[in-house]
Amino acid sequence: MTLLQVDGLTRRFGALEALADVSIAVNEGEVFGLIGPNGSGKTTFFNVVTGIYPPSLGRISLGGLDIGGMPPHRVSKHGLARTFQNLRLVPQMNVFDNIWLAQHQRPGMSLLDILAIGGRRERSRRHEVDTLLEKCGLADMRQSLASDLPLPDQRRLEIARAMARNPRLLLLDEPAGGMTPLETQDVARMIREVAAPGRTLIVIEHKMDLISDICDRAAVLHFGAKIAEGTPAEVLSDPQVLDVYLGKQADHA
Repeated sequence: MTLLQVDGLTRRFGALEALADVSIAVNEGEVFGLIGPNGSGKTTFFNVVTGIYPPSLGRISLGGLDIGGMPPHRVSKHGLARTFQNLRLVPQMNVFDNIWLAQHQRPGMSLLDILAIGGRRERSRRHEVDTLLEKCGLADMRQSLASDLPLPDQRRLEIARAMARNPRLLLLDEPAGGMTPLETQDVARMIREVAAPGRTLIVIEHKMDLISDICDRAAVLHFGAKIAEGTPAEVLSDPQVLDVYLGKQADHA
């Protein structure tokens, strides 16, 4: 069953066409990769889907609901969450409070719910946060300031904050950015074992090993247009992808 349906998505900034007639369908429960060179339109795609930019043309449907042009807070309330390539943590809050605060964007929950103190509901939510910290390997850091964490833990915290919103669709923008190969393997395991079960993911990443490891299918953007789609193996052996994305001629692959 298709969860996200994007048809003919175009986004223009003046004369620049950052996305050009992009159509992608992401199935429920799928981990879908979005790859391409710098400037190919990947983050713009995320920004349009999440309501930061309205589409110039095209339709975006989440679970059958047209969300194209909705502001970000309304898109979030319909079950979509994302991370950012440039981290959006609250640096002077500790790890627990960063995740606690993120819950106010869950469907059916408000900031007043987060600020309410006492009672069974608060204890239940605190237990959920503690469970998420444990799953994400952050339990021992719950009282540490976000600004004091090393980059790999900050990226895991960013993913945990997005997961705290209990989204149907989770968009991850370069979750392994700046990490070593071993750190990348660790975040891939977290995505595969903690983030992916029970939800749908779209992952932007330059590291092809991670895309091959966690994704069921992937699409490639180049100058704002989709040039390939299929399994990671199919995409990474596509002659056009080898030529324009990997910088190799197809006959050298």
